[in-house]
Amino acid sequence: MAVFWKYVSWNLISFVDVLNFIMKVFIALILTSLCFFSCEPFDLDQKSFPVCEKPEGIIGFTVSKLEVTFYLENPKGDIGAVGWDLGDGRNRSGNQFTVIYQKPGTYNVSMVLANQCDDRYTATQLVTVSN
Repeated sequence: MAVFWKYVSWNLISFVDVLNFIMKVFIALILTSLCFFSCEPFDLDQKSFPVCEKPEGIIGFTVSKLEVTFYLENPKGDIGAVGWDLGDGRNRSGNQFTVIYQKPGTYNVSMVLANQCDDRYTATQLVTVSN
């Protein structure tokens, strides 16, 4: 009986060793195939990245009662888009435009400049309008 258990335990150990070896080989094959077959060659020399100068500018404006003309003053750098928050819930875009406020008061106007590199510059200005 002792010989039987010795034989069974030796065969179980070798069977477990064989399974571990097969599992390690299988994992190695999977990792190798992932590396060689799913990775594209990447060459930085073929890619072009934009070079941008950060945008800057000042909020220019003229007021005539409730009517205000806003414009981008002293623009510097690369500017691709100009967005405006008029301080009363309205937004505009562009380098220059005219708006009429509904009520007299002081409004906190902000201007955001952006370029193709996604650099952003924000300027704010208090603007007072009256009747």
